[in-house]
Amino acid sequence: MTIDFTPLINALADTPFADNELCRVFHGRGHSVEALSHINLDFYPPSLFLVSYSEIDEVTLAALTDTLWQWAQQHHPELITALVYQQRAGLQSHNTLVHGQLPARHSVAENGVRFLVDLMSKQNTGIFPDMRKGREFVMQNSKHAKVLNLFSYTCGFSVAAMHGGADHVMNMDMSKGVLKVGKQNHQLNNVDRGVSFLPHDILKSFGKLKKAAPFDLIIVDPPSFQKGSFILTKDYQKVLRRLPELLNDTTQLLLCANSPELTENDFKALIEEHTQGAIEFVKRLEPTDRFIEIDSDKSLKALVYKTKT
Repeated sequence: MTIDFTPLINALADTPFADNELCRVFHGRGHSVEALSHINLDFYPPSLFLVSYSEIDEVTLAALTDTLWQWAQQHHPELITALVYQQRAGLQSHNTLVHGQLPARHSVAENGVRFLVDLMSKQNTGIFPDMRKGREFVMQNSKHAKVLNLFSYTCGFSVAAMHGGADHVMNMDMSKGVLKVGKQNHQLNNVDRGVSFLPHDILKSFGKLKKAAPFDLIIVDPPSFQKGSFILTKDYQKVLRRLPELLNDTTQLLLCANSPELTENDFKALIEEHTQGAIEFVKRLEPTDRFIEIDSDKSLKALVYKTKT
């Protein structure tokens, strides 16, 4: 099977590698180039991170990785010192260091903040590049705020909030492992005071949240599917129903969904129905740079709401 890699090379030439920050290089999943719609390419300095959502035969994969590596060594050998490939087809992902060496303790920068990442041992790396605009929104709207970060994962929103001047952030995620990385992210950025980490099932812990309420900023960014704990299309409404109990008169909310099956209008309707009119829509955040989408309904939806006046 012959694939034209020209769009990837053009994307590499257009990438701001000199910024030395986490960024998407090529967003194939946006379907702007149908023949490459199974491919994403990111820059996790100092590594290129290539992901395929379909199986690639060995000959094509070798040609692809060699093309990427040769370009990197020709144009930015001092900035790009590794190439990792993740095969994400099927139930299990497989990560392979194809070229170069990774840092022993790998962290990447974004807007002056650093995040620990792992490109080798897990499907998710520790930070989601497509949520950059969300983290920027949180940073810009956290001054003196009491923040609640639900489904916090490795606490990227929390670190952004503390950099933005938050008084306190409460992070809740049922995984102790990701919260441990979250603590390390705060320590890495010297913003570990005034932050709490609760390893609880959110759907069973609203009593704790209600006692801590109200909050000035609430972030809800759940996984689309997490076996045994959360299914977006079934469980999101359970969270939405309890949000009115956590508000003050000026609360802002960042409500996120990253399911291609859930359109923006359907997401808004879900929010409207299950928050009993307690909040009102403000805006949808613009996509992060270089995340070119043919159909915005299939892309990340990060919606800003506020307490209804």
